[in-house]
Amino acid sequence: MNGKIAIVGAAATGKDYLRKRMMDRGMVYGVSCTTRLPREGEVHGKDYYYLTPEEFESKIERGEFVEWQDFNGWKYGLTRDEFERCDVMILNAEAVNLLHADYRNRLFVIYLDIAEETRRERLSVRDDKNDATDRRIEADNLQFRNFLDFDCKITNENF
Repeated sequence: MNGKIAIVGAAATGKDYLRKRMMDRGMVYGVSCTTRLPREGEVHGKDYYYLTPEEFESKIERGEFVEWQDFNGWKYGLTRDEFERCDVMILNAEAVNLLHADYRNRLFVIYLDIAEETRRERLSVRDDKNDATDRRIEADNLQFRNFLDFDCKITNENF
């Protein structure tokens, strides 16, 4: 597929839910790399490629990423191979902004902009031992405060 879909949104906006619905329809998901520890139930190679900081740095040095960044104290990035292989990917606002025009022009960006109170409720149920809800909400609010580089915006939490 030449055209691709990027799902973008803050924590607990439904990115994984939408991604799984697209995969149920035969779309291929582009798995990102991260130095973050896996959450309970997450699987290496399915949810993320969980890398050591040294492994991630090695990929940076070899120019393997279409984008990468530091976010919330961890590194995240999508490799060129995954970008080419997939139909749908999950990115954050900074990742979209970091993409070279050759990659951005191939994406249809869906921005999930769900109310903070709904996100807080979902994050509290998630009970992530590696990240505090308040810290995550604050970091996401900062990152998405001026985000306008999308093609479609969904504000309905019941999509």
